Amino acid sequence: MKKVYIILFSFLFLIVAKNSFAATGKAAMYKVTMNEAALCTGNSSGTTCDGKVTIGSGDKVVDIAAVDAGATAATYGDAALLPLGTTYTHMWVKISRKFTIKTSDTTSPADERLKTDNGDVCLSVANTDAMYGLGGSEAGRKYSHVIGINEGGSSSAEQNAYLMNSGTNNVKFCTNNTCGGTANQTFSYSCTHCTAQKTDLDGSDDYHELIYELSTPYTVSLIAPTITMSFGTANALSANDVTGSVCNITAEEPIFTVTIE
Repeated sequence: MKKVYIILFSFLFLIVAKNSFAATGKAAMYKVTMNEAALCTGNSSGTTCDGKVTIGSGDKVVDIAAVDAGATAATYGDAALLPLGTTYTHMWVKISRKFTIKTSDTTSPADERLKTDNGDVCLSVANTDAMYGLGGSEAGRKYSHVIGINEGGSSSAEQNAYLMNSGTNNVKFCTNNTCGGTANQTFSYSCTHCTAQKTDLDGSDDYHELIYELSTPYTVSLIAPTITMSFGTANALSANDVTGSVCNITAEEPIFTVTIE
């Protein structure tokens, strides 16, 4: 059995000083859009996939918080496309910068609601253009503005969250729910578990690219492999206090485990 441990996606790798003090919580929904997946015979530089063989392409949305996420994701790739005898050492993935998330509303027997670093309840909300400031819109500011959410509430809604633009002070945290005020933030990307990823995201990029090293190289044989995927989202969301009564939500690092037998 060959086991491949891959930590996917993300905000995963956002390095934002404010987030170092964020509290994490459970995701009731965490939808990721995969656009392409490939196996590589090596990684010579950056996000280059040497000997790239694409095993899945086209947008496919997977709710990795769902119980059947692994089965759904596993149908994306076709290992039969791999040439016999070739040894693969890396996986390359291309994902959308848009994630759809939803916080938990469960309060009993255990309180699973997302809370900020100060202990205030911060529930996901449906995005509206008004949340992006006067003259702004979600379409125009999705990669440059993080919406503000009024703390408290009793029910969550599906919310779009995005991988933000990289660079010094290129992102604004909205300090109220109409983005009437903002605080500049610097976002940069570095690998915790990946080998390499795209580091220069800007407004023209709708997708993100990452490279992962397989824990054990996989050599293609006559017997078609079985690919099993599993996910963990227990601490997949984080919340920060932006002001005394306003918070924001970013996505954290979900665990994605692939087993090739």
